[in-house]
Amino acid sequence: MFVTLVTGTRPQIVKSAPVLRALEAAGIECEFIHTGQHYDYELAGAFVDEFELQKPHDLEVGPGDYCFQVYGIMERLSGHLEKRRPDYLIIPGDTTSALGAAMVGFKMEIPVCHLEAGLRRYDYTYQEEMNRRLIDHGSSGLFAPTVTAVENLKLEDVLGKVYLIGDTMYDILKHRLPRYSDRAFLDHVLEKIGVDVDEYALLTLHRRENVDSESLLSTIVSAINRLDFQIVFPIHPRTRKQLEQFSLEFDSSHVHLVDPQPYDEFMSLVASSRLVISDSGGVQKECYLLNVPLVSLHQRTEWVETFDAGANLLTPIAEDRIVESCNSMYGKRLTNDPSVYGDGKAAEKIPEILRSGEIRIPTDRTRKPFADYF
Repeated sequence: MFVTLVTGTRPQIVKSAPVLRALEAAGIECEFIHTGQHYDYELAGAFVDEFELQKPHDLEVGPGDYCFQVYGIMERLSGHLEKRRPDYLIIPGDTTSALGAAMVGFKMEIPVCHLEAGLRRYDYTYQEEMNRRLIDHGSSGLFAPTVTAVENLKLEDVLGKVYLIGDTMYDILKHRLPRYSDRAFLDHVLEKIGVDVDEYALLTLHRRENVDSESLLSTIVSAINRLDFQIVFPIHPRTRKQLEQFSLEFDSSHVHLVDPQPYDEFMSLVASSRLVISDSGGVQKECYLLNVPLVSLHQRTEWVETFDAGANLLTPIAEDRIVESCNSMYGKRLTNDPSVYGDGKAAEKIPEILRSGEIRIPTDRTRKPFADYF
């Protein structure tokens, strides 16, 4: 059996790391391909090194608009897969890279297995919503992280085979939690980034719809500047560029801008923070699993379990609302139930599923009209 796994961004590499390890441990040959959607080494390559993964074949698609990247991924990936056709194509997440890679699998009639299937925001203004729906409805195998995700797929009557495996991000957190909880390691991280604080909130901000809008980014900056606690901000290159373009500045007396951090260092900062303020998708799960209160700069979430538990306060981009939400959530004590994201062994289930032979490109002979000539 030969399996190809395709990533394009830093979060995709993280959630794929346990899968690559599980396939290797099971003796299944796997090729790791990276599209180059995140072309900055700090955002992608460093994570390959940190998780000690095989160096991926890099399609080197690089920067560009949505259509340019999808076209580049499809052209380069299809040419590469023609040289050696995999038995299965594993696609994590819902990025531009995920859609482009999945389309190649569909057109080449390679069974696509979607890792993190069934997530829904029910909001097409969120770019990834269309990506994930298209991928799910073309996939042969759907690896769902939660019961809610399985229910979503059942409601949409997808043709592929659905498996509730849990979330591979929980696999990572469960394995590495002792390090993230180590005060000595946190002190090392704070010293390395040059931040001297005892208590702090953590800020992440990178989504296109937020940082590419001068009015929205200005609103966020104004709100953060009004907060009266210390904030550590590992700043995304895109966000830094937009701040400079719009001549916006954070108050340096309490907002500490630092470079993007390796995964372990970043998660140590998350685990010890009194609050996370973020427009990220994946951070919602990580905060929930680490019992860290979160203010999400979103009006909807696909990770409904975090909202239902009161661990994730959804907040629209309005200055007073952001300030109010952050002040109300700062230091909130949480005791979340991690089992909603599985047992910490999600990736280990995948090799057995692939070897079962159950995953095939689906066709439903019960649908009418259907003429059976054989």
